[in-house]
Amino acid sequence: MAQRNILITGVTGYVGGSVLTTLLTSGSVLVQPSAITALVRKKEQADVLASQDIKTSIFRDLDDSEHLKLAAAEHDVVIHAASGFHLGSALALIEGLGERKMLKGGKVHYIHTSGTWNLAGPELTSEASEFKEEHLLDHLMKLEKDSPFSQRTTLLGVIAAAEMHGVEAHILLPPDIYGQGTGLFNKHTPQLFDLVKKAIDVGYPEYIGDGLGGAGHVHITDLAELYKVMILRILQDENVPSGREGLFFTETGYHSWLDVAKLIGEVGVSRGVLKSADPRSITVEEAAQRWKKSTNGYEHITKLCFYMRNKTLPNRAYELGWKPEKTDHDWRTWIQEVFRIVE
Repeated sequence: MAQRNILITGVTGYVGGSVLTTLLTSGSVLVQPSAITALVRKKEQADVLASQDIKTSIFRDLDDSEHLKLAAAEHDVVIHAASGFHLGSALALIEGLGERKMLKGGKVHYIHTSGTWNLAGPELTSEASEFKEEHLLDHLMKLEKDSPFSQRTTLLGVIAAAEMHGVEAHILLPPDIYGQGTGLFNKHTPQLFDLVKKAIDVGYPEYIGDGLGGAGHVHITDLAELYKVMILRILQDENVPSGREGLFFTETGYHSWLDVAKLIGEVGVSRGVLKSADPRSITVEEAAQRWKKSTNGYEHITKLCFYMRNKTLPNRAYELGWKPEKTDHDWRTWIQEVFRIVE
């Protein structure tokens, strides 16, 4: 079987870095480090990766469409983990893969990292909803028609472009991701860190409104493992649903933000860094300013982070053979670890 080349974006980030590490340490003879190239923006990042014998390609930024297209055209599989909100970069990578297919023949694959924010409608309420992957695309198209949203616009653009260029597109929609990343650079996501830091600042935990907003979660190592499962199946020429049937949820657990606030209170008081374990309600406007690393100070992003109640069922991932290992115990333990890191 001929070696197939893999290109990964976002390797200095939380998800992309963890995916790269997971592939390199997979122990599978199918995954050859010499066949993997990491796209980075800075020479110093390339130097760090080169010290670990990882090949790199330096590009300007996600608007560097020509470089992205040329790089993709030299590979058989692209994992785009840099951004799910940037349509231009996704289209350039898919176009490059299409050129690869025309030149070399055979299948080419594009794995896109998106998220469950796509499920939000124009009116963000805390009404509970449960989603399955079947018929999901129709729902997303209706939402997009009523209320365009850049992450969803990109997802739909990926499906259309992949169909046009003959590329097998596989789209992951993770919920909140937690845990210690395994990449060489960014090892955390800011959400829980924001909540814990502000709780320590004011002396008590906080939540928005009635606290019934919530989200699914998945541990970063479990999520990275799903990318590996996909890659191994692709390299063995086994089926991975793609295109309109290629949307994959990755949720392994669910939390309400009131429950999170209560747990932050318990842990904080036990560690002697909070005055009270009793959570207090704040407004969306207040939360946007308090938790800026997560929200960028925007109320709409605050609602996306903390106000929805979407549960998602990862049936397709399980059918591929994905076996996540982390449980609610790991989720609770991670909140304790966040305190240890920020104190």
